[in-house]
Amino acid sequence: QTRPARLMVAANPSSVVSKCTRILDLLAEAQRPLSFTEIARQSGFVKSSTHRILAILQSEGLAEFDQRSRAYRMGPKLIAWAMNAWHKTDLQQNAAAELEHLCTTTGYNVALAIRDDDSVLYLRALDSFPVRHAAKTGEHAPIHCTAVGKALVAFLPDEQRSNLIKRLRLEQFTERSITNATAFARELARVRKRGYALNDREEFLQVCGIAAPVRDHQAQVAAAVCIWAPVKQAEIEALSGLADLLLDATRRISIRIGSQGD
Repeated sequence: QTRPARLMVAANPSSVVSKCTRILDLLAEAQRPLSFTEIARQSGFVKSSTHRILAILQSEGLAEFDQRSRAYRMGPKLIAWAMNAWHKTDLQQNAAAELEHLCTTTGYNVALAIRDDDSVLYLRALDSFPVRHAAKTGEHAPIHCTAVGKALVAFLPDEQRSNLIKRLRLEQFTERSITNATAFARELARVRKRGYALNDREEFLQVCGIAAPVRDHQAQVAAAVCIWAPVKQAEIEALSGLADLLLDATRRISIRIGSQGD
């Protein structure tokens, strides 16, 4: 049932979605903000329809009206979408060589992840050996019981971090999972002091790992890189011995995406 619906929408140029897309295309391709008259003329829509679509786009932050020039331009949400998409691609490209080097040098599995609202999203995963519990590219994972999740939230501004902790579901995945908000806050304080995060069999009893943050040009945490392995291959003490290697790698990735390297 989903497929015919998609085909019907794609074949219906008069739909609201199609009209919104048409106007967004015009705003994105224009070299300057466009007036209402220009948008109506270039889109081919009647004035009433143009006004309605622009109102929808403005309400969603996808278009913005400049009172001084009396013209429309791309809205902040649309620009943020574009920047996020570009950043993810740029981040992966700049991290690729370091991830491969870590994987080859350590002989363990390596992953690059970002925070996606209240969960972790893996952008890339390299496996030295196949594991049933291996993180896969495009998969989500919980924040509170993964090393990358802790590394991503430990360095957030205090209020933002506190609010996130309050709304997280601290689900118990193993007997070692942190399920108490106060205990989780203390764990994040240890991460900040140490500079990297640990996951000692908290998501899966068979797995442990360490992770460190990657910072952007504003010194904000943009991603995290982890080294992990089944406990039969390496326990947390052995992985912790690789912390300097991991921190050097994340520092180099940070510099490549604009960080000052501090």
